[in-house]
Amino acid sequence: MSDISFLYFFLPVFTGLYLITPKVLKRSLVLLAGAGVIVWADPIGLIPMAVCILSGYLFGIFIHNFREQVLGKVFLGLEIAVNVAAFLLFHRTAFDGADFMTLLGQKSMIKSAAAVGASVMPLHSMAYCIDIYRNKYVAEHRFTTVAEYIAFFPTFGAGPILSFDKMKSQLEEPKPSFEKCAVGVRMLMVGLIMKLFISNAMDDLWHDVTDISPESLPVVTAWLGSLGFAMFFYFEVCAFSCMACGLASLMGIDLGYNLPGPLNSQSFRGLCRRANPSLYRWSRNYIYNSIMRDGNGFSEFTAIMFSVMLAGLWYGVSMRSVMFAAALIIMMSLEKIMERPLKKLPALVRYIILIFLALVIMPFMAFSVPAEALLYIAAMFGGGDNTLDTSSSYLLGNYCFPMITGLVVSLGLFGYLKRKKLFNNEYLTTIIQPVWVIALLILCTAFLVAGENCIYMF
Repeated sequence: MSDISFLYFFLPVFTGLYLITPKVLKRSLVLLAGAGVIVWADPIGLIPMAVCILSGYLFGIFIHNFREQVLGKVFLGLEIAVNVAAFLLFHRTAFDGADFMTLLGQKSMIKSAAAVGASVMPLHSMAYCIDIYRNKYVAEHRFTTVAEYIAFFPTFGAGPILSFDKMKSQLEEPKPSFEKCAVGVRMLMVGLIMKLFISNAMDDLWHDVTDISPESLPVVTAWLGSLGFAMFFYFEVCAFSCMACGLASLMGIDLGYNLPGPLNSQSFRGLCRRANPSLYRWSRNYIYNSIMRDGNGFSEFTAIMFSVMLAGLWYGVSMRSVMFAAALIIMMSLEKIMERPLKKLPALVRYIILIFLALVIMPFMAFSVPAEALLYIAAMFGGGDNTLDTSSSYLLGNYCFPMITGLVVSLGLFGYLKRKKLFNNEYLTTIIQPVWVIALLILCTAFLVAGENCIYMF
């Protein structure tokens, strides 16, 4: 969703066809478009798409019919097993090409290309069937409704992960309007500029830093690199989620996604919640809450461990995700143990500690080999021999503007402006907003023409 063909060919063609297509055929058009996106990337991605849709639809009906019997649990177990297998076999990242087989030290049985949507569709399918088992709603017998929810292609990039009960009515009765189109275009442009201007720039900063060997890496440069990778890590997901909401809004569907402000957090749990709200809700609802029974300390630790570890694999089934999730589990467990002493500290002190520790563990997500991550962390604390830090001034000079912009957005500026209803100002919406949207379109086009279209998450 971040190349020139998407912006100037797929987007206008699909939007035009969707708006003129009769309501009874709109869901079929969305499914066809999703299949087309997958085929364009790699036709093998049709396998997990078919598996997730069929398993969700059929097992959903079976679970509903046998929910009060042992067979209900059997069908739910099969549904989870099938979708976990689809996730592990087909989900990989373009960042390092890693998948479940490479995590085990084996060559992949599947093509090395990323299967588009393989990180989102299994989670949709499992959530749908688990909620049916929990009697949250009855099974949907219209195949196209279930299929569109599971394979809602705007979310293929990096979510947001959707809830069926909140999406069903919108999928059946989408309400396109000029107002929603305006919101959709605005969110698309904001998402694209975050991807092209902030995320890609922070990725370039990270690569500039890692071009220096850890033995000669200056301290300030090492901390700048960790900050740059953290911002890349966050804005990659945030940008694709924002674009997904924009595309859905063009279709008359509201995904309910707001730009979070992770830097407003004062705990690791809050940081995880704000960094990726929909993934946090999914792991909390379907992993954490399923493990938490009696609420004792041991069950809570187990719930934290499994929910964080499994949620970490969503970012890529690789050793880097396992290491980062393990570091997060340690931090969140220590945070829980020291909950009372930490609450006595001033908010600013807790905030500084959180950001400091978050940047310290970030190299575990950046490097596939634990030894390389540890060498980099050592350089952050003076392990490198180079005491002269001319590289940090170079990096700050080159990446100052996108970094400052990213920090401002991470502090929740857009959420603040939305709460103040600034976007509802008539003068802003009728005169100023179209001008800056067109300016963003021109800027995004310039970036895309220059080749700034790399994709990391799927």
